[in-house]
Amino acid sequence: MPRIVPVLIATVLLAFGGFAAQSAKAQTQSTFSEAAKSKKQTDFSVGIYDPDKRYKKVKRQRQLAYEHVFIAWHSFDTVEFQERVAYARKRRRAMMVTVEPWTKAPNWVDGAENLFSDILKGEFDEEITTVCTEVSAIKGKPLVRWGHEMEEVTGRYPWARHDSAGYISAFRYFVERCSTIARKAKFVWSPIGHEPLPEYYPGDKYVDVIGIPVWGYQKADRLWYGHDRTFKEAVRTKYERVSGYKKPVVIAEIGVNGSRKYEKKWLSSFKEAREAFPRLTAMLYFNMREPSEWPSGLGKPDWRVNPKMMRRYSKLF
Repeated sequence: MPRIVPVLIATVLLAFGGFAAQSAKAQTQSTFSEAAKSKKQTDFSVGIYDPDKRYKKVKRQRQLAYEHVFIAWHSFDTVEFQERVAYARKRRRAMMVTVEPWTKAPNWVDGAENLFSDILKGEFDEEITTVCTEVSAIKGKPLVRWGHEMEEVTGRYPWARHDSAGYISAFRYFVERCSTIARKAKFVWSPIGHEPLPEYYPGDKYVDVIGIPVWGYQKADRLWYGHDRTFKEAVRTKYERVSGYKKPVVIAEIGVNGSRKYEKKWLSSFKEAREAFPRLTAMLYFNMREPSEWPSGLGKPDWRVNPKMMRRYSKLF
């Protein structure tokens, strides 16, 4: 997802997936959070990234199991973060925290060529300690997603570079240090889903969950693919590229924008996700207007869907 300037970009994209599995070991991995403590955990949980708090009245864990927040690690507001954690806890939602490792430059991106080496030299240890200390205070087993969409090298993210070895080293460095502080956290490796993604895989030891983004944008579909893609079509290639790692898969960010018919068709397909993609355990909806311009003059799609429409067509809660 494009750079989101607020220090803390709150609330989850619709975390659909209950991280439940077929064996005790898989179920332990699949819960990852306070949501697992519910009396009856469903196979497919639902969550929301919702900075406008449009879904604040959806309280029951079975309805929205996860709250997603984004943080810029060098500009981390602990008070704001704690407020978001309390907000999620009140609604019995677990947490997924996306940590964005920006540089320390005023524009957040200069010095990108040195970002990985600076991380390995310990120049961001204070940021890691601060963030992971706050994560450690979250009840349950929060998901921590670091350096997402790393193989999409466009200049948007300083960690998205043609330096897969550097990325892997930095990812491992973060996980090694964070896991000693936030001992219950589960770590999410989250490529955008392009073909080169295997080059950036940090290794099974460092990855608990794999996250992918999926966007249903009708204008982009027609421009780039020549037709309106279905939800399953949009998911399939990315899913196939990551399912071989035999890790639980989540759609870490998903949004829909188009005609009313197009949006209804996508939302109605969400309930089929678990059956169509067996390793898919969660889907997290990105309920916000796009913060950055899409290429090819496609503008900034508005991914927001009101709760009534989501409930009516997706039938997930």
